[in-house]
Amino acid sequence: MGGFDIAFQKQLARETWTLYAIGILIIVLRLCARIKRVGIRNLAVDDYLMVLAGCFYTMLVSCLNVIAQGGGSNLFLPEEYATFTETDIQERIKGSKIVVVSEQAMLNVIYTVKVCMLIMYTRLTMGLKQQLAVKCVSVFVACGWLASELAFFFACRPFSGYWAVPPPDPQCTTLVHYAICQATFNLSSDTMMLLIALPLFINAQLPLKNKIALCIIFGMGSFVIIAAILTKVFNLSDVYDTRYMFWYVREASTAVYVSNLPLIWPLLRDWFPFLRSASPVSGYARRTHSVRPLDAPNGFKSSKGSRTTNDAGFDMLDTQRGDSQECITTPSSAWAKGIHTETTVEVEEISLADLEKSKTNGRFNWRNDGEHEYHATISTTDDKRHKGDHAV
Repeated sequence: MGGFDIAFQKQLARETWTLYAIGILIIVLRLCARIKRVGIRNLAVDDYLMVLAGCFYTMLVSCLNVIAQGGGSNLFLPEEYATFTETDIQERIKGSKIVVVSEQAMLNVIYTVKVCMLIMYTRLTMGLKQQLAVKCVSVFVACGWLASELAFFFACRPFSGYWAVPPPDPQCTTLVHYAICQATFNLSSDTMMLLIALPLFINAQLPLKNKIALCIIFGMGSFVIIAAILTKVFNLSDVYDTRYMFWYVREASTAVYVSNLPLIWPLLRDWFPFLRSASPVSGYARRTHSVRPLDAPNGFKSSKGSRTTNDAGFDMLDTQRGDSQECITTPSSAWAKGIHTETTVEVEEISLADLEKSKTNGRFNWRNDGEHEYHATISTTDDKRHKGDHAV
């Protein structure tokens, strides 16, 4: 890696920090949307993992800019070594150590985002046969991450060769073998995830415009694949080309943008009402049901969990199952026998599996979780009738 001129440093800083600012903003919006929906105490594991991805993302952008503003690394043309002073060598050793950190940051931001997407797909396919495919891809992703790490740590021996000047082995500076391994698992796993999402919505019994909207949102994963391909093209076609730095950040940024879009879409609809007409949840019908004992005493209270249910089942992406239950706390169990459907429960989220069932079955199922607690699980249909039973 030759010296970086001022123009390159400024261009890299301008582009990478701009992309980074947008990515961090999107992560913050995702967290705001989730907190608004479920509360800060009910954030899911993928929300915390996305924060971790943001940390790796920060490390990546920071390291690349530090490398560019420093004296380079141990990636340089062989004939250049004779021109280095002792100061140049020390600067390159320092830069090479930062390169190791940047490579780990790049690998882990990509795979952390993959895990977040797979967790979302797991919720999305709850109760569907496609969940087996999600589990298989999850295992493949774990194997891909492990294989990439092993390739990185064993491609250059000794490991200190990664910052030796001159390097003891070309793999300690070009990382060709590691790059091929990482690209193989990265591109194949991204393709598998895309092939899970798109058929899921294409085959779902949803209105055409909802299918198209969902396919567009989840089909944006193709941009992640394109960015990953271009990254390796520039990286492997000329190992001495420093433009790989731009493509590292472009690929990571695209992954962050695409993985968070489905979860911030509900928030954007709330902020910008005109998006509702173009969203996959436009035109949904809110249905309400109430549950109140006929002879409920005056201190009766109903604690409601709010979910969003729509024709597309889209908002289930930012929830966890179990939120569809309404807990009714009663001072005594004797009067619970007179329950009938009169109080309103606003269901805001539903999985695709439940959505399919709700089109054919009207359910109002009660279960007793204790002496004084009753839970109602509600699915709505176009039928005005709601069947119910309860356990005392």
